[in-house]
Amino acid sequence: MTVFIVMELTSIYFSGGFIDYQFYVNLNVNDIIEGLFIFKLQASLVIIVFSFLIFLLLKLVNIFSNKCRILIRLILAFISFISISYHNGPLSHLYEIYQVINSPCKPFNEALQSLNMIDYPNKDQIVSTKGKNIIILSLESFEQGFFDFHDITPNLQKLRQNYTFFADMPMSRGSTWTTASMYTYMTGMPFLIGGFTTSPLIKANETRLVSLGDVLKKAGYQTRYVMANPDFAGVGHIAEILGIQVVSEKNYIDQYPKAPFGLYDKDIFDIAKKQITEMRQTDKPFALFVSTVSTHAPNGFYDERMQSVISPKKDNMSFVAASLDHNLGAFIQYLKDEGILNNTVFYIFPDHLMMGSGTPTISHLSEKERKLYLLTNAKINNLQKKTNQRIYQIDLPRLILNGAQIESNAKFLTDYLTEPNFDKKKFIEQNKSNIATLNYSAEKYE
Repeated sequence: MTVFIVMELTSIYFSGGFIDYQFYVNLNVNDIIEGLFIFKLQASLVIIVFSFLIFLLLKLVNIFSNKCRILIRLILAFISFISISYHNGPLSHLYEIYQVINSPCKPFNEALQSLNMIDYPNKDQIVSTKGKNIIILSLESFEQGFFDFHDITPNLQKLRQNYTFFADMPMSRGSTWTTASMYTYMTGMPFLIGGFTTSPLIKANETRLVSLGDVLKKAGYQTRYVMANPDFAGVGHIAEILGIQVVSEKNYIDQYPKAPFGLYDKDIFDIAKKQITEMRQTDKPFALFVSTVSTHAPNGFYDERMQSVISPKKDNMSFVAASLDHNLGAFIQYLKDEGILNNTVFYIFPDHLMMGSGTPTISHLSEKERKLYLLTNAKINNLQKKTNQRIYQIDLPRLILNGAQIESNAKFLTDYLTEPNFDKKKFIEQNKSNIATLNYSAEKYE
């Protein structure tokens, strides 16, 4: 009981809810070790709470008589009944995990049919023609509420005024952490994968799902993904599964200052510029994917080099957020100055909401409904969406291709959910098992 209570409290602190599939897939040795490194204080509190509860319960056992124990058991049974009955309670979430990991095994085509994706083109059937160059910037935890920090995000504020901005983008199940977000915007499928493992795709070397990498490759694009640490949560491995060449600190050993996740954001953007310079030397179009990391919860990763350009802030996360805004603004200005934006579309969005609780940043972000967003220089007519429409993370691959004017017969899950005002978030909730079956059946091994 103590272990369960402490795990639930830990989940509530980090994700704002009870133990779910996100919590489950991060219960592997690599993620736990990395998590202890980042959340040192929180890990200490977990140990203290666990020890206190053990002490308290042992004392209660010694104090209460057998009759009181019977009463306690009846109370616990009542609490368990309430938890089961409450559709969004802890046991309900545990059942959702069971639904995902115990989803039935089916052949890939049958799994597609269970989601009514009956005319889904396979990879060898994909045809696509090149459009504009693409730059995708996935910002770590940099949710929409940061736009309200006017002294922190002046560059993003300016970009929002000058370009296309989608403000109504809720976060959905299976896309609520970095790895899952990346998988979703690449394949159009939430990261819900069947099988009893906390490291999905770790043994796979390919997926049968059509991804952005497949479409871009058919159109003759150069594709590269710049990230800080490809080993964390298997993000580098998954990018390679999706057909994208990974570039990280491993390609620039001892060339940049040591950082908690391998690179600070300032250096990630610098590497991104170098990759663009290299890819522009050929006559092939390019697609560059970039993930930042310095604004990771709970307090971000402080880069002392930014002291010369960022004024002191009230807390560490505010300083780190202002640093990201500055580096992002400088990167977009570089694209303008070099004439790259003449034939390039960029897409900026957060990977997920900021995790954790109890910090000044979280308190500020929680003052209103928390959402993601999409910021792009793509023309609204090409996107085929109006900025006042709600969009979802599973819409991103379609929007990315449309905005870049890449014509292709590729299809994604969102292309089958076309009814006006269709609640795609609800659809994902109701089809977790079918989605998990499809993702699992799509895995291919050497």
